[in-house]
Amino acid sequence: MSQSTKPRTAADGMAVVERIKTTPNTSATVSIVRAVAEAESVSPGELPLLADAIDPEAVDGLFGQDSAVGRAGVTLSFDYCGYAVQITEDFVTLRQ
Repeated sequence: MSQSTKPRTAADGMAVVERIKTTPNTSATVSIVRAVAEAESVSPGELPLLADAIDPEAVDGLFGQDSAVGRAGVTLSFDYCGYAVQITEDFVTLRQ
């Protein structure tokens, strides 16, 4: 299970809807889909394909265990299902 925290506001003025801690044994793309599904109160299978918004292989390549060396501080942001998704090596954050 992921640890979920729900802060009220973000520095950019958008409301943080969902924030989950990433885990070493879960891919970045799975963490993203789980966060959005939780925010939407649906199962992950009910969401549109993540590949329609971003290249899942590229995301997992950036945040996979094999690419951790030399990539500290990487942040990726994109839009998916009406959320501004931000992923770091530690968290997936959804904003609206």
